[in-house]
Amino acid sequence: MVFVPLLPLFVLDMLMAGTVGMVPPLLPVLAADWALSHVQVGLVNTAYAVGRLAGSYPTTRLRARRGTRFAVLVGFGVLALGAAGCGLAPTFAVFLAGRLVMGIGASAAFLAILAELLEAAPPAWRGRAANAFEGTAILSLAVGGVLAASLAGLAGWRAVFSGVAALLVASLPVVGRIGRAAGRQVGAAGGSGALQATALRPLIPVHVAGLTLALTWSGLFATLVPLLGHASYGLSGPALGWALAAGYVAELIGLLALGLVIDRVRREPAFFAGAVSVLAGGGLLAVAAQPAAFVIALALVGGGYAIWMIPATVLADRTGTPIPPGHLAVFRITMDAGMILGPLLLGGFAELAGERVAVGAAGLALIGGALALGRR
Repeated sequence: MVFVPLLPLFVLDMLMAGTVGMVPPLLPVLAADWALSHVQVGLVNTAYAVGRLAGSYPTTRLRARRGTRFAVLVGFGVLALGAAGCGLAPTFAVFLAGRLVMGIGASAAFLAILAELLEAAPPAWRGRAANAFEGTAILSLAVGGVLAASLAGLAGWRAVFSGVAALLVASLPVVGRIGRAAGRQVGAAGGSGALQATALRPLIPVHVAGLTLALTWSGLFATLVPLLGHASYGLSGPALGWALAAGYVAELIGLLALGLVIDRVRREPAFFAGAVSVLAGGGLLAVAAQPAAFVIALALVGGGYAIWMIPATVLADRTGTPIPPGHLAVFRITMDAGMILGPLLLGGFAELAGERVAVGAAGLALIGGALALGRR
């Protein structure tokens, strides 16, 4: 019964994650259709990330003033507009503009949904609710990719973006299930919203943990691991896809296991344990040579990322609820910055020291974040 009032948030989270999962399988088709270079293909996700980053602070203020329902309505509307623009784009430049708009809309919707979940879940169940929320997103990432690839094969990639826009508009009645007053913060609505350094300082460890978590995921799992699997383990595209799926399965299993105890133990040691698992998986990837070892290493890495929602949960624990919009914005900005910087920093390190060395050392950044989170 605890989760029943939260069900609309889980449905909306599934829709949001699906719009992210649909893009990777479309990249080869986009590249062929517009004759894109590797750098141009990278801009498809970079434009989205920049839009999401730029929208983080304004959208947290929007929620504080007008409530969760209004912020999600705006977010889904802007996200649908961006998706429709991508589907109708006559040039690649216009397509990138649509991706930027999608990022802004996603920022408004996701931050409002996440904050509402953390605030509405009873404190004794907050960790389990956050883990279930993340598990829903992972499943939707996988399903979204499969559906997008299938639809693109039948009707082209433009139909995928246009279909997503229509689906987002059709889902607006679900947004109406959120209470009109939910998320409003009267004090925040009337103030400037400036975040004082004295208020931010105690939460720096939380933001460092979030930054290193996003940085290692984007740089290690999403970038270096596929490259290493193909170059050093000789895995074909389909085999690599199944291997990466094993990492997602391991994360789901880890989320389930962690969810059984996360509200009964301290969250900081659990985060450190996950960081150790990621480091161990990266180390195995660096020294092994057999495909079986590659899959085992991905299971260690994926299982380690079951700690993904711990920084957000600790933020809610330490600030209390409702979460001040400034703190929520800083948290999201640091996570987005990690997503953008991870491939650049770890990719640059791989150029200097080699892919195996970079993969083996990547988890050390997350260990540093875990040590920071343990400090009060």
